[in-house]
Amino acid sequence: MANSTPPIKPAAEASPRVGQIPVALEKEEASTYATSSHTGIQGDIWARASQPGFMQEMDLAEEDMSIAVRGCRRSVAGSVAYWILVVCSAGIVFILDSWFHTFSTWLLLKQARLGEAECIHVSSGGKFVSLEVVSTVPFDGALEDAFNPQYSEKYAEQCVDGPGELRMFTFRHYRFAYLPASAQFVPVSRWKDPEWTLGVATSVSGLSERLHKQRMSIFGQCMIDIREKTYLRLMWEEVLNPFYIFQLASIIIWSFEDYYYYACAIFLISAISIASTLISTKRTMRKIREMSAYTCDVRVLRAGRWSEVASSDLVPGDIFDLADAKFAALPCDAVLLEGDCVVNESMLTGESVPESKSPLEHSSKVLQDIDMAAHTLKPSMSRHILFAGTHIVRVRKANSIYGKQTANCSGATAMVLRTGFCTTKGTLVRSILFPRPTKFRFYRDAFRFIGVLAGIAVIGFTVNSINLHRIGVSDGAIAKKALDLITVVVPPALPACMSIGMAFAAQRLRKEGIFCISPSRINVASKVAVMCFDKTGTLTETGLDLLGVRIASQSTGQFADMQSTIGQVTRSIAVSEAGEMVDTACIPSLAVVNALATCHSLRLVNGAPVGDPLEVKMLEFTGWQIEENDGVNTQAVLDAGSCYADNSPLASPTPDMFPTVVRPPPIFKLGQSTDSVFESSDLNTCGNSSQGCLEEIGIVKCFEFSPSLCRASVVAKRLHGSCVEVYVKGAPEVLRGLCNSATVPTDFDKVLDEYTQHGYRVIALAGKTLQQSWRDAATLDRANVECGLSFMGFLVFENRLKPATQPVLEELREAQIRLIMCTGDNPLTAVSVARECSLVAPGVQVFVSRLSGAGDILAKDYELNAHAPLAAVNWVHYAGLGVVLDPVSLKPSAVDSSDPAAVELAAELARSGRYCVAITGDVFGYLSQYTRSTDTWKHMLMRAAVYARMSPEQKAEMIEQMQELGYITGFCGDGANDCGALKSADVGLSLSEAEASVAAPFTSRIDNITCVTRLLKEGRCSIATSFGCFKYMALYSMIQFTTCCLLYVYNVNLTDGEYLYVDLFTILPVAICMDRARPFKRLVPKRPSASLTSKKVLASLLGNVALVIGFQIAMFFMTESQPWYQKQVPADPNDPDSTPKEGDLNTAMFLFTSFQYLFAGAIFNIGPPYRQPAYRNYSYVAVVAVILIFDLWVLLAPVHGFSSLFGIVHTKVSWRFTILGMATANFALCYLGEWLLFPRLAIPLAKVFRLIKLACSGKLYKRYELAAGEAGHAEHSSLWARLGQRQNRKEYKLLLSGMVGGSSWY
Repeated sequence: MANSTPPIKPAAEASPRVGQIPVALEKEEASTYATSSHTGIQGDIWARASQPGFMQEMDLAEEDMSIAVRGCRRSVAGSVAYWILVVCSAGIVFILDSWFHTFSTWLLLKQARLGEAECIHVSSGGKFVSLEVVSTVPFDGALEDAFNPQYSEKYAEQCVDGPGELRMFTFRHYRFAYLPASAQFVPVSRWKDPEWTLGVATSVSGLSERLHKQRMSIFGQCMIDIREKTYLRLMWEEVLNPFYIFQLASIIIWSFEDYYYYACAIFLISAISIASTLISTKRTMRKIREMSAYTCDVRVLRAGRWSEVASSDLVPGDIFDLADAKFAALPCDAVLLEGDCVVNESMLTGESVPESKSPLEHSSKVLQDIDMAAHTLKPSMSRHILFAGTHIVRVRKANSIYGKQTANCSGATAMVLRTGFCTTKGTLVRSILFPRPTKFRFYRDAFRFIGVLAGIAVIGFTVNSINLHRIGVSDGAIAKKALDLITVVVPPALPACMSIGMAFAAQRLRKEGIFCISPSRINVASKVAVMCFDKTGTLTETGLDLLGVRIASQSTGQFADMQSTIGQVTRSIAVSEAGEMVDTACIPSLAVVNALATCHSLRLVNGAPVGDPLEVKMLEFTGWQIEENDGVNTQAVLDAGSCYADNSPLASPTPDMFPTVVRPPPIFKLGQSTDSVFESSDLNTCGNSSQGCLEEIGIVKCFEFSPSLCRASVVAKRLHGSCVEVYVKGAPEVLRGLCNSATVPTDFDKVLDEYTQHGYRVIALAGKTLQQSWRDAATLDRANVECGLSFMGFLVFENRLKPATQPVLEELREAQIRLIMCTGDNPLTAVSVARECSLVAPGVQVFVSRLSGAGDILAKDYELNAHAPLAAVNWVHYAGLGVVLDPVSLKPSAVDSSDPAAVELAAELARSGRYCVAITGDVFGYLSQYTRSTDTWKHMLMRAAVYARMSPEQKAEMIEQMQELGYITGFCGDGANDCGALKSADVGLSLSEAEASVAAPFTSRIDNITCVTRLLKEGRCSIATSFGCFKYMALYSMIQFTTCCLLYVYNVNLTDGEYLYVDLFTILPVAICMDRARPFKRLVPKRPSASLTSKKVLASLLGNVALVIGFQIAMFFMTESQPWYQKQVPADPNDPDSTPKEGDLNTAMFLFTSFQYLFAGAIFNIGPPYRQPAYRNYSYVAVVAVILIFDLWVLLAPVHGFSSLFGIVHTKVSWRFTILGMATANFALCYLGEWLLFPRLAIPLAKVFRLIKLACSGKLYKRYELAAGEAGHAEHSSLWARLGQRQNRKEYKLLLSGMVGGSSWY
């Protein structure tokens, strides 16, 4: 491949400007920072003016949030008033302000213009996010140097000579600079040198010192530096957490109630929890800092001289030497200018195969088109971009034009594009520090339910205050007891217990090699309804086996027989009478073996070829060898004179024309091989060795594979050849359109279908010759190279499924999870693999889309008829069985009505609905553009099982379309081409060796899709655990709340020891051990609910609450009715507060509820179908057994020591057995109700709630009437029946209900 460089601006013409932020509009205009793409390849920040000068809105796509920034100044009078309130409220105002930030916003700050603001108030959705300080950065130059020069006239008064300043603030490591022309802050990440917009890189002399200083002011140091918070600050932030503030308030209340032991125990546990959190947080931050912080020495070109500086000193536009051995990883994002290199990008993209990077070409538009804020780039761009944090595997030097006046001028040079947190690695670190918010119903409902518990606490507070006041209890005692009741109803440990299960799930996943940067996504995985897979490297093996070559003979117009060894391929090579080389293809001067040996982009690393596994197999098939030469060392290899014909116009090649040379096997191997190398007889067919049929070939230029173009090409020159040869490989249907029709065999479609229908991967080969010099050939662009080709044949590769693929897909299909394959391969190959691996169920017919040539014409009628473009799409049976789909209704019909087999098959498919479609990328793009408003588009998405020839952008768009239908989507892929889809999916899983990837929230070191089922099982287990623990904690709080309310009737409460035993030695161990349950061994069709307000959850919880309250009330009255019962009375008749806690009523209620707490955990410790049975949770069984034995001991054989510790009194043995019988009956009824009664009451309960809503809203009643009419219900159907209809069903479920056969086809 020839070394080429982008256009360079001469040193004398270097612009003195730093660059521009390419968005700056008038003050009257709304400014927008965004790209128009919806495919995932987009900028991460844009802004629009909302209140010019005072406030502006921005969207942070990477953070999945919109923010509003307001200019603020400190208010002295407000600050005084604020601190007076803090002191007068004993710090309560300060605590509340640390949660809601209302007082500080109202009092401490006053509105200011953005250009004059001291700080920036950042909010999202009307809620405070942060307050950022505006800093003034020294700037050596005029303000116009930092912004678009067209606005220099608008603020000419600021453009003074000498030092200036920039106003900047940082939010979540995004840097924003104030733009005076538009009175807005703009993201520094979108900065682009004005020369880059013209396609011009930094001048050959590098940046000047003044430019470097200016850009350092804007971008800061080139390093991802995360400041570690001190232990004191971490502790202060942790203590102000609402959970610990509530704990502190509870401890104070308990202390006033004389619960000293319990208060001290809770304080000790809280202190240990805080210390543990601080240590864990500090350790995590240190690990992230060590992962992200990286500096090294680097050779950089400044002012025409190479010098060694620290990498932290780099700024965008700097030219540095990649060949310097002092660093193994990239400190910045850079574009390769000279030389080439191989890098390992697994940390960022998940791609395990090293990627080769090529330098910018003269005609490249990368610098003009690149979105500086985007971190997912098109493949055509990313092959020139080196990303920060990636490891350099190998670098090859070239002759350099940079700094020629200074010593050595050879190297591999690159230009810095982005630094610090603006880099792709910075995005990864930021995603770890600030995980994207998860819009999951479970978390929203959890906070709502806590609000309901708080409402119950207020009701209990009020009722008991009235009762205690009635019996003469003092106001102070009433306040203490009522506040104590609030701490009972809203258990402080509830949030922690709900998150423990998720932490255990993440820990188990980590042990299995599945890493997660967003633990909240584990619960989201429980709701995945559709799972999408890439094919190659995910479902099939990464390395394909080359079955053989089918050469297209120009003499016969058809394909020759399969040639499965390189000996067979080369045996037909000969020299024609005209002295030209020919083989079976009969194309002068072109040979299939030369195409196989040269048409690749492989690189040598430690003597072995590295690159696309398909290309590695192709080269191994030939037996040829690669030799790479640095530009400064090629003279000996390419010594002109003896190697070239005298009449060749290429007799004097330049040393850097052949960086890569491929050579045939050595002579000593001839005669030794039967398959992989040449037989001795093969040499004779090539004529005189000096004529050179099988001779070394130099690669002049290489155009690497482009997913959007579906092809790759190479320009090459044989040692004794008289012309330049062009070889192209790619998708057969693509190359067919680039070849002269006369060279395409007549049996092209027949042979292609023969292999693709059997699951083989087919690559087409084509070529042509160029009668021009090497220099001219090296300057050709891709369009001129890949045209006017002659078709040469097919390469047939065998797609081997990974052993784990089929069992996993069958398990997913049995769980009724929809399966989709999304690949860039041929549609028939994809369909064959899908059927082989059971992604498409047995017996399901597949129809493949084909776009007719009438598409452009029909698309013009789009405005007149939305269905007109659909006629351009044909849906044909993949095996040609004579059945097609109607382009509008997608209903099957026979092509020939006289064919009984086709008619019968069409009728059966129309009746059963057991068919699906395979969509190609061109059809997907066409229909996406013209038919999104039609029902056909949605029906197509619902019927699609295979997406073929899809570009990376289309994969991401497909995921987004599935999400719009209401699907919770998952995507599993193995590399860079899937980055957009992995990030768009709700659950993206990348098969990678890295522990964290910017491409997906989950990465797996397991190289097959078994990680998918493990993740889904853990997700289901995690959310089931969260539900169980939530219901347990809610029931526990209601049990204790009821006990306290009943005891408050006589101004009695539980003792210190009883509270201590229940909360610390019963509830906490049971809750933690419940969360240790492991996932069930298989996936079931029914997915767990994500709503805490669902009818089943509410029926279960309310039913059990009713039973435990009923039994407690019964126990209360049974105790009072006993002849030996003594009512607890105040020790001082004149002081109601002197009533002792110990007594018959206290003892009975404590002993009875001790069993209630225990069996509540057993009832809600959900086992199958999402978790293993409770008896398999050995820690839980052990804890329950120990507590149960202890409770029975205290009940039936009390020891004086325990009696005095708990404050229980001696009662009759018969009464103790009565308590045991009541507890047993309570458990039996709750258990039977949980599994038999409450699920049946769920639907009637939901109807009752909806009926209450109907009674409160006439509009809602009309909505039900309308829904009933639309659903086709009888006019006289009862309202009760209509109440059973589920509201707000997801769109995909509505579509499935209207499809023939529903979801039976998958």
